[in-house]
Amino acid sequence: ARALTPSMAKDVEQGDPKVTSPADDWTSVLLLSGAWACAFSIFSSAVATLSLAVDASAPNGLETLPLSLALILQGVANLVLPICKRKLGLKGTYFLGASVGIVACGLLVLGCFLGDFSTQCIGSALLGFSLSFAQNYRFVSVLLLPSNPASAVSAVLFGGVLGSLLGPGALAQAKDLLEVPFAGIYLLGGCVFVVSLVLIACVKFPPVVSSAGSSDAEAPRALCRILRQPSCFAAILTMASSYSIMLLLMAPTPVVMQQYYNHGYVPTTLTMMGHMFCMFAPSPLTGKLVSRFGSLKVIQSGLILACATAIILWLENELWAFMVAMGLLGFTWNFMFLGGTVLLNSCLKATESLKVVAAADCTVFLTAAAFTVLSMPLVSNIGWPETQIATMSMAVAVALCLGVAAAVRDV
Repeated sequence: ARALTPSMAKDVEQGDPKVTSPADDWTSVLLLSGAWACAFSIFSSAVATLSLAVDASAPNGLETLPLSLALILQGVANLVLPICKRKLGLKGTYFLGASVGIVACGLLVLGCFLGDFSTQCIGSALLGFSLSFAQNYRFVSVLLLPSNPASAVSAVLFGGVLGSLLGPGALAQAKDLLEVPFAGIYLLGGCVFVVSLVLIACVKFPPVVSSAGSSDAEAPRALCRILRQPSCFAAILTMASSYSIMLLLMAPTPVVMQQYYNHGYVPTTLTMMGHMFCMFAPSPLTGKLVSRFGSLKVIQSGLILACATAIILWLENELWAFMVAMGLLGFTWNFMFLGGTVLLNSCLKATESLKVVAAADCTVFLTAAAFTVLSMPLVSNIGWPETQIATMSMAVAVALCLGVAAAVRDV
């Protein structure tokens, strides 16, 4: 048995490499970072603009539904990923994901021209399906850099810095590129997905590790047994909470800023750009902190930042408050999501990765989708300041659950 201690994140670095070749491939890790930058630039521009793009066509109160559908499909797609990896290999799987993204952008362009909410919802859902494949890059990076998993994950996530700048900062500013507002954003998004296909083609992916022919020491455990581990529970809870806490505040922010507090379109998109920049900019530092102090301390720091975010938004509604709070919310997500990813990886054998990662990410993104659906109705019914109290309550509840998990030994 193994205790869930703050140093657990280091355990994976002491285990056997998950690929037959122990050589680190930094080139492929950086290429994956670039591919993630492309995917996230498109998704971040969609996050910043979707609720506004569908404002004219969406029924009242359903402005965040397209983003919710994107997250639902992002979760469901993780159940398909293990099958795709076994049938198509890693490169073929990620080619498929980027190709679906191109189709998604095409449907979003069409939906803007037709003013059809259903088409926009389908396009958003497929965009989320595509993003789930890109989100999986972080786990593959561990296979490419077995000597330092925390650095591998942080390097890939750091690509989100470029994505956060290209998304709200560049793609979202193409709002009036075509005669129909917002269509130009998604047209350029399809072009960016083509770039990601080129980058993926250059990555030297390792073979998929299966349970066939594995030794008794590496034989995969039953999924339910793995998920019962307090460390595994803590990792999945952390990743799910990183999205849930963030999206409860972030998803309605564009609408709240413009319709509740009369901030303009450009300040709103720049605020969202700052938030997404802060989601990924700390990644190299976060990786070092996880390696030095362990996942749990970094995760706890993220929960403290979540409370700080809510307090600022509870007290102020000026532009500076939204910009500072959204920046802190980005740090919250980074500390929790990266810490949770490394913690999950430390719980697994090589032969268990496909099924556990699929189950974990499916749980994470379905939970995120639920909170995205609830976010705007919650704000409409109880108010924006009261939503901050709900956020602080969630952060405290998660901290208590992690404390209980830390006191229990793995089985």
